[in-house]
Amino acid sequence: MNLLVSYNWLKDYLKTDLPPEDFAAHLSLCGPSIERIHRQDERLENIFVGKIFNIARHPNADKLKLVEVDLGKKKITVVCGGSNLTCGIKVAVALNGAKVRWHGTGELVELKPTEIRGVKSEGMICAADEIGLEAYFPKREEKEILDLGNLEAASGAPLAKALCLKDEIFDIEVTTNRPDTMCVAGLAREASAILKAPFTPPEIKPIKSKEDNPLKVKILAGDLCRRYQAVVIGGAKVKESPWWLKQRLVSAGMRPVNNVVDITNYVLREMGQPLHAFDHEKIEGKKIIVRYAKDGEMMRALDGNKYKLTEEMLVIADARKPIAIAGVMGGEETSVTEKTTTIVLESATFDPVSIRRTARALNLYSDSSSLFEKGLSPEATSAD
Repeated sequence: MNLLVSYNWLKDYLKTDLPPEDFAAHLSLCGPSIERIHRQDERLENIFVGKIFNIARHPNADKLKLVEVDLGKKKITVVCGGSNLTCGIKVAVALNGAKVRWHGTGELVELKPTEIRGVKSEGMICAADEIGLEAYFPKREEKEILDLGNLEAASGAPLAKALCLKDEIFDIEVTTNRPDTMCVAGLAREASAILKAPFTPPEIKPIKSKEDNPLKVKILAGDLCRRYQAVVIGGAKVKESPWWLKQRLVSAGMRPVNNVVDITNYVLREMGQPLHAFDHEKIEGKKIIVRYAKDGEMMRALDGNKYKLTEEMLVIADARKPIAIAGVMGGEETSVTEKTTTIVLESATFDPVSIRRTARALNLYSDSSSLFEKGLSPEATSAD
């Protein structure tokens, strides 16, 4: 199993000043193998924050504009056809020597001085997918350029520095017999032993359920579920995640969704313990029952597909229906949305053989199932 792990994230728990290449060499000799090091800012060289201060018609093309951009120490004119060009917004400006992917597809191309329809363009105003930032800034329109209006950065600042994307990402191979190192904290602990460097584990604070939102949990398949814990959290506001959280998830190869889903994925990558969040109001009878599926029972999962279950499979159910395929994927019907105000946060340990068989039978795999099928400790479910 390969993991993408941020060196900065590792150093939250591991005290080391080793250059990334030296760290990789030491770890690979004595523990998990680091196969490759990705520089996070490599794709963003010669790309800067600019501010649009004037937009004019292109004399020879109706769909193009002449955009004047302030780069701090100089001002340039760029030919651009972006659909959301507006005076005053901050944008990503690639200058000569930058490498971009035209319209987000094909090979990387190095920018060179050019004329577009008879007018010299001194750079390129970029869309997110043209510079590898589509996971952070999903496009809403085909010709939409990256709007950095909420970014607190001066005109002319290097984009990588402005977005705090100065990091090395390790591509680490972890063998299947070491599920304890399939997370950032576990790898930091392993590196601590190898390097004889101080290790500080993540601080964990218990969460108490809201007393006015009762929830009953019943395990009917104790042979496949050694431990199941759930907590009811009220006052939730489902919205876009803060930048630091998006940054951590993307560095680990995960796509940000919303703050609730993202924090469960963050804990999975940080601690190696999968979590799942349900919308409390959608759980019928306010009961969670861990049981075998009924033969032929159907459930629509979060991937949008409907799955036919068999009686050998373990499910998480409410009083009427399955709401998750245990350890594999949650159900669409009880998923967290922008309207959710109370969530149920699940932390459990499931039989690894059962999870592996279920995932293969349904041809349904997830980050959670890949961890559960390795065998996780029941002690890891609790914050106590």
